[in-house]
Amino acid sequence: MRRALLVGMGLVLVGGVLTPVVTPMGVDSAWAASRAPLPFDFDGDGYADLAVGVIHEDLRGKRNAGAVQVLYGSAEGATARDQLWHQGRKGVKGALENGDRFGTTLASADFDGDGYADLAVGIPWENVGGHRDAGAVQVLYGGPKGLTARDQVWHQGKKGVPGSNEADDLFGWALAAGDFDGDGFADLAVGAPNEDVGDARGAGDVVLLRGSRAGLTSAGAEKIRQGRAGLPSQPGQAEGFGWRLVAGDVNGDGPDDLVVLVHDETDPFPSSDALRGRAVHLLLGSRSGLVLSGSQFFGPTELGLDPSFFGHMALSDFNGDGRADLAVSAQDRWPGEVAVLHGKADGLHPAPLPAAAKPGVDAVWSLPDVVDEAHERSGALAYGDFTGDGHTELAIAVTEGMALIRGTGSGLGTEIVRWPVGNVDAVAGLALSGGTHDWLVVADSSAKVSSDRAAGKVSVLQGARSGKPAQITVWHQDSRGIKGATQRDDHFGYAVAGSSALG
Repeated sequence: MRRALLVGMGLVLVGGVLTPVVTPMGVDSAWAASRAPLPFDFDGDGYADLAVGVIHEDLRGKRNAGAVQVLYGSAEGATARDQLWHQGRKGVKGALENGDRFGTTLASADFDGDGYADLAVGIPWENVGGHRDAGAVQVLYGGPKGLTARDQVWHQGKKGVPGSNEADDLFGWALAAGDFDGDGFADLAVGAPNEDVGDARGAGDVVLLRGSRAGLTSAGAEKIRQGRAGLPSQPGQAEGFGWRLVAGDVNGDGPDDLVVLVHDETDPFPSSDALRGRAVHLLLGSRSGLVLSGSQFFGPTELGLDPSFFGHMALSDFNGDGRADLAVSAQDRWPGEVAVLHGKADGLHPAPLPAAAKPGVDAVWSLPDVVDEAHERSGALAYGDFTGDGHTELAIAVTEGMALIRGTGSGLGTEIVRWPVGNVDAVAGLALSGGTHDWLVVADSSAKVSSDRAAGKVSVLQGARSGKPAQITVWHQDSRGIKGATQRDDHFGYAVAGSSALG
């Protein structure tokens, strides 16, 4: 496989929930309808818990083995009641190895339907069967006391999983949890964007694992790629299909749908003559699972975004019509831009979009007042009711902080508020204290802590109705009461909550 495809990219995130009482709305309306547990609520107490990837954690002499630190939620937010998970912990499958980077990606849902959220951990640099960086996913199951060592390890060489392990596949690079067949058990989509497809090196694919009463299972597992079973476009060299994944019920029919990002599409886009750039597939869910034939396929030119920069994604019901809406941002360019396509009964309606005019209308929001042209920015997205006004906001990582697009009763409005919180690598929205007020989690995994360079820190912010942050708590591995200790280059916060892979 070609390693060069993944060099020098920045971190992104997609994640968050809006929670009336303890049930999330927006991206996963199936959860709301079924009263399923809140994602990331591992102990089932009604408060989401904060999972933090520490991908360069050194453990027992193994450099960059990686770990995941979980800070449990409460009425006051995240707490020092924590767990530190890694492959050297008693009862956990696998072994500590140099460079595995356990915790690169994180996703959560109730895969076994027992009422407790479970955690899927991406380990795309895991060596499997002698194949360097073939990649794997480890699933830790929740219970009354939180996450447990009842776990599974999934990779392409496991019985029943389609495909085979190859060097540099990076299976687990992207994760998305959703109930794609509406059976009440969450399923897991796993991106392997460096997978070879025929002669197309690094074309990429996605593997779907289904949930069941026993948890995730390979029964009915399927491989999804371009050009198969009616999915538009054809596999191309170094395209990176499966670079990012987000799940939600876009058409409001019950089963969740899957949005797949292609990092570098080589086929012409449906309504333009652009030759190469980011592209998106929307696969609709059904009672039999994801439907590939007739799925939607579009590129950034149809949104009015630059083909080279489009790519950060989030799904949430911004206008309250029961359908998830897709937000996409342009990264590392000025001015910053975010396009929003609202879900319809037949999916999305991509077209050249106007500048934001009024809430609930497909449009592009420009962020000229909060983006500094001279600096790099990630464009990472998170959503939730961060101000406690009952409306979903969209937060975008910009230079030295966040830009918050205020929500209204009809959808995202035109008011944009700056939250100056420093450098941002990853963001998430979580109902850490339950109720309707979400907390914005902002990670700076390169932050210096004490004298340790790039030890990393995570800031948890709760906003006020004014739109400004009202409370900020900073966590790192030297915080009182939590396990571990800061070390140089640990990168605590490389992933948080529903983070996806690098940009």
